[in-house]
Amino acid sequence: MSSWRLAGAPLLLIISLYGLYGHEMERQHRNDVLARGVEATARVVERTGVESVIVRWTDAGGHERSAESWVGKPFARQGVGANVTIKYLPGDDPEPVILSEATERERVNEWWIRADLGVATAMTLVCVLIGIFMVMGARSRRPAG
Repeated sequence: MSSWRLAGAPLLLIISLYGLYGHEMERQHRNDVLARGVEATARVVERTGVESVIVRWTDAGGHERSAESWVGKPFARQGVGANVTIKYLPGDDPEPVILSEATERERVNEWWIRADLGVATAMTLVCVLIGIFMVMGARSRRPAG
């Protein structure tokens, strides 16, 4: 078996673990913002991706701010121009949470976390099996005696 074929399972394992990390970090950030954040009214000014928008608001200090926020796909398609209630953490990188989208983002994150865990588990098992077969193959090729 070529080394390129053997690299597939470990590569998928790494990709799934990276995805799992990213979705867990988003969840952790959202929970932190919802627990400790400052509430404000913002305007959705631009769609930046399939599941993200730019919102603009005036912070508690009177400064105009703008940042990207993760949302559900339907909201990203139709939300530009809407006024929304957000929570944000004061600081250099506020990454606000649109309160009406928090439940949808949690639902999406939960699905991806389960999917990434499933792929990671399956690829771990495949990697173990590849290792076992490689060891067994190496033993069978040893000269007797």
